Amino acid sequence: MAPGQWQCNVCLARLSRLEHLRRHLRSHDKKRPFECCFCRKLFTRKDVMKRHERGCKFKVNLPVQQTCTDDKTIPAHGTGDIDDHLVFPSSLDFTALDWLYTPQTPSSIEVAERLEYLAYFTSVRGMVAFLDRKTLEQRQNLVLDHTVHACAQGLREQKPPRESSYLDLLHDLGSSTDDFFNTIELGFPRAASEESDPFLPITEKIVQLLRSVISKKQDTHVIELNWTPAVNEKCSHFFVPQNIRRFLEYFWSLWYPNCPIVHRPLFDPQTAQPTLICVMVIIGACLSPRDDDARNARMWMDSAEELVFSNTYHRENPGNSMESAVAEDTNEWTKERLECIQMTYLVCSLQKREGCTDAQARIRRHRHAMMVTQLARTIRFESATHEVLNTDYPSDTWWRDFIAQEELIRTLTYVFLFDAALTIFHNSPPRMVVSELKMDLACPEACFQAESAEECSARLTEWKECIAWSERLSVSNMLRKICQRDLDDWQAHELANMGTLNLFTTVQCTLSLP
Repeated sequence: MAPGQWQCNVCLARLSRLEHLRRHLRSHDKKRPFECCFCRKLFTRKDVMKRHERGCKFKVNLPVQQTCTDDKTIPAHGTGDIDDHLVFPSSLDFTALDWLYTPQTPSSIEVAERLEYLAYFTSVRGMVAFLDRKTLEQRQNLVLDHTVHACAQGLREQKPPRESSYLDLLHDLGSSTDDFFNTIELGFPRAASEESDPFLPITEKIVQLLRSVISKKQDTHVIELNWTPAVNEKCSHFFVPQNIRRFLEYFWSLWYPNCPIVHRPLFDPQTAQPTLICVMVIIGACLSPRDDDARNARMWMDSAEELVFSNTYHRENPGNSMESAVAEDTNEWTKERLECIQMTYLVCSLQKREGCTDAQARIRRHRHAMMVTQLARTIRFESATHEVLNTDYPSDTWWRDFIAQEELIRTLTYVFLFDAALTIFHNSPPRMVVSELKMDLACPEACFQAESAEECSARLTEWKECIAWSERLSVSNMLRKICQRDLDDWQAHELANMGTLNLFTTVQCTLSLP
């Protein structure tokens, strides 16, 4: 439209843009939605109201720290520009935020429940943001209760039996919190002597790997540490076997329920890759009830990230990966590559929540893309299936094969969910599309967490009639079923019984459709 072609139907004034016309029409309207927070004068335009506020004569008469209708606090007797004195409320003050951003409603209308968890999740940094504060405290208390009980049992074995309580135990341990935490570590299983501790080789391997990656650092923007005798001492102290046990327990108890991609009953720290153990230990330390554990853990996060992405599978050419896989033992190749995807996902989640600003930017901009292109796509989504699994003769070998495939299915699912989260919360371009999600839907948690082949087979038998298992539906196929024109009651019932992870994944796929 030519300039000046937008005409007001009241005063016949001509304007060049539609938004200018809309703003002009408000001058003819009696509505004045913008109010000065000092003198309560009403305005038709927000910019005019802001300009008025800067010189409002009532501003100097405000009491100290009077809150304005916007999200700022105005100092008393201020003489400068209002924008020079902004004091924002705490991001955790949800009552204040609700008052600031929620429009006034009649008392007869019930206001919907505030999305407090979403506000907490998007405003708080750290791994703890994946849990609401009450749940985290409950889980930490459960872990500590278990540890104190184990410690008490150990003390009873060393002392003559007597009637005692936890208060007696705490008195024996001393009143200092640090002494308490240092002493309850006795409750975790440990070897009779440090030299025979089976976790000692893990400590040595982790320290050796970190020393190598820090000493030979190529990108100084990732690792700022220099390997010195003092750093060596801190590293050896942090990854001491006693701490590895404690932090792994925190990982399993506090973080693992949010990310069940590793099968705990079959997980063996002695055979797992030390880099994977390193990342799990750091995550556990970040969730420790002891504050200095999290502070010490942050020292090693950038080095652990570089260690993960220096893995062989990250350095190889994706085009030659299948050729290299043929030359290796298939089961061992699958296990090592799967552990590489798992440690990559875990370190990306760790840095995304606990890392510095630069680390978070690295994860969003290229680390996440490497996880998708060099690992997830290379391992092929269609290979993550139980289609060839024979459930008629469950054995220990069958069980291990089932768990390996289920770990792969779940890990690839969580990689997709991580990609979708970056798209939602950071407006990042999606790296994965729904059509390539050809891995099976995840089996129920009871099947995956089973501690024996017999228990796993029994749980699968209960689920075998479900459409997701009977037809071995992939994620993309399930979405096609949901998007069909009509769903009968039986199909709707089957979809409702898919489990939380599958339902959440399916909903996310729906949101990811173009």
